[in-house]
Amino acid sequence: MLFDLIRALLAAFIVAVAPGWFWAGLLRASADNAERVVYSVALSLALVPAVALVPAYLLGTGVTLAVALISPPVIYFSGLAAYLRFGPAKDSGESVVPLPASPLGAPALALLVVAFGLAMGVTIGAIPGEPAAPETTGGFVPGPRVLVLIFALVVAAGLLELFLSGRAERRGPTGPRAGAAWLPSPSFPPSWRRLSLLAVLVLALARGYLGPALHEWPLMRGVDHYSHAVMANRMMTVGEIEPYLIYPPGFHTTIGMISRLSALEPLEVFPVLGPTLFLLPAFSLYALARRLWGFEYGLAAAFLTVLLGGTYYYFNDAMYPNLVAAQFLVVVTLAALAGMYASPSPRGGVLLALLGSSVVLYHQVASFYLALLLAVVGMCFVPYLLLRDRRRGIALLFSLAALGSLAVVYAWDTYDLGGTIAGLAGGSESSTTGDAVGMAVGTQAPYEMGLLVGTMVSQPVTWLGLLGAILLVADGWRRGGLPVAHITLLLWALILFAGSRTALTGFPQRFGRDLGVPLALLAALALVTLLRSLAAHRRAAAVFATSAAVLLAVSLVGVQTAQSLRWASGPSIQVTITPEISAAGEWLEQHNEGGNIIVSPHENQVPSRMMLAMGHYSALQSFELWQIERPRDLPPTGPGPLLDVIWVVTHPGDGRTQSILEEHDVRYVVLYKNMPDRPTLDFWRLFKARPDLYRTVFENRDVLIVEPR
Repeated sequence: MLFDLIRALLAAFIVAVAPGWFWAGLLRASADNAERVVYSVALSLALVPAVALVPAYLLGTGVTLAVALISPPVIYFSGLAAYLRFGPAKDSGESVVPLPASPLGAPALALLVVAFGLAMGVTIGAIPGEPAAPETTGGFVPGPRVLVLIFALVVAAGLLELFLSGRAERRGPTGPRAGAAWLPSPSFPPSWRRLSLLAVLVLALARGYLGPALHEWPLMRGVDHYSHAVMANRMMTVGEIEPYLIYPPGFHTTIGMISRLSALEPLEVFPVLGPTLFLLPAFSLYALARRLWGFEYGLAAAFLTVLLGGTYYYFNDAMYPNLVAAQFLVVVTLAALAGMYASPSPRGGVLLALLGSSVVLYHQVASFYLALLLAVVGMCFVPYLLLRDRRRGIALLFSLAALGSLAVVYAWDTYDLGGTIAGLAGGSESSTTGDAVGMAVGTQAPYEMGLLVGTMVSQPVTWLGLLGAILLVADGWRRGGLPVAHITLLLWALILFAGSRTALTGFPQRFGRDLGVPLALLAALALVTLLRSLAAHRRAAAVFATSAAVLLAVSLVGVQTAQSLRWASGPSIQVTITPEISAAGEWLEQHNEGGNIIVSPHENQVPSRMMLAMGHYSALQSFELWQIERPRDLPPTGPGPLLDVIWVVTHPGDGRTQSILEEHDVRYVVLYKNMPDRPTLDFWRLFKARPDLYRTVFENRDVLIVEPR
């Protein structure tokens, strides 16, 4: 494992870290090297696959070793040349918005003590609740009544604080909150900053590596990494993902280059490199919070990512592109947007356009989030800024226009935008992309609120995030208006929450998993504000209430962190493979001489995609009949080949079966006998009973592979 890890990390550094270093210095300067690393990674992920796709598409050879060797240096040296020509960007070193630094009053703190006490009681099991999903954060989920009560207490505390702070402002310096109106400036010792950030990043890595290293290696948890392996293999060989799925090529092009440079197959890259993706949300939230409010807020936001159940769900299910796009690229794009609000410049506009458009290269749903948010920004803030500050308004308008234009270029081939537009112009509503969208809308139920709060987001992040949102509103009320950056942050959280509550978005559960990201940012604001409030009050009642609230908040965060790490270090229920299944996959790879395979369908499409990935095939996929009749994510080939698979495994001796095998050039039929995580149907017995038609070429306890005679 260690040797594979070193090879994969070196290749990942060459492809996804180093190329953007000088571009980061050119477009967004920072005295903080950690922040520059964040932008270097983001720009590498945005630019390197975009460059690699040009020869892969034009030559039709895919991501070859030559493409992998040339593309990263092109970005690196072009960035170096631009950096030497134009020099580094200027950085003031200050946060882009005023700190919401008013301390909480004793009445509001008293309500928070009760709310945090209830949340702690549920977390440790002292108050009845439901067990949280073990594959995310662990602990317990609050019941409906307790959930409503905690929510009401936090909101009441926020509203009370809003009322009292407003009254104190009207009374002036002689009011009851005089002497405690502002919190002391952040004073985190500079010598400890690097060590504290490093400790948080190590904690994030531990959450990823502990479970796989202790229980699974060389196998790997998750179901989606088989699909990602198939798509990466297709990008490496033919330079396109269709007809396997409609999926953007950015992630799989990047993995293809890492695979070429490390001499590891994609299925060998994911087990050793997948856990490092936990660094991405920690880094991105650090960069955004630091840019908004300062280092302490960035550190707290990075730490709180260890509590996010949605982040762990993506890793545990191997939904890597979701994590890269929604919890890294979108966040860094918003950091670039905040920079444009504060100090618009051509360099900032280029940075925003490059990062925002790159989301389209990685995932559809994250692109949907960002499109919704930027549409609101374009309709509301651009006209406002054009009236109030023409220079800022024009800069933001042109950067958003450039972002949209690049996004259309990236999406054109993946989603066949030309064919879709032509179909609409000709009066036809049918298109491959349109059909795929229609399959998804209304087919996925939203998470129950208890599961969303207690598992996908986690209780500490939920309640502190809610408090942080109210603190922003209260600060805007006191100052006479919210900064545009704060409004954007609140809109981000509201869009994700609204999308998580309706099936009309098509992916409400993914909205729910990503809701924790803006809430972690708001939670960091609330947590640091509480900690700094300890030095702001002088009266005994206020000091006692502040101390109790801080103690409970920190304890709640600490207990949830311990539970998250404990669950992460245990075995995963998402391991879908056994050594016997792996041996069958190796046999398929060794005997792959072209053609296709058919895999018996069992409980969704995962079993067939496992064998396709291990055997280096991309067809035929196997779906159960109910999935075909009520489709959600069928391949663009339509239901025909999927129905052919079902016919073959249920009628192995039929004449039509022989025609299907010849039509699809089927070389082997793979039949599961046992699986570790789901029941199997005994299709294999039908083939075993027909030695006159099928020759057994491989068999063990879990898999039978036959060859048509």
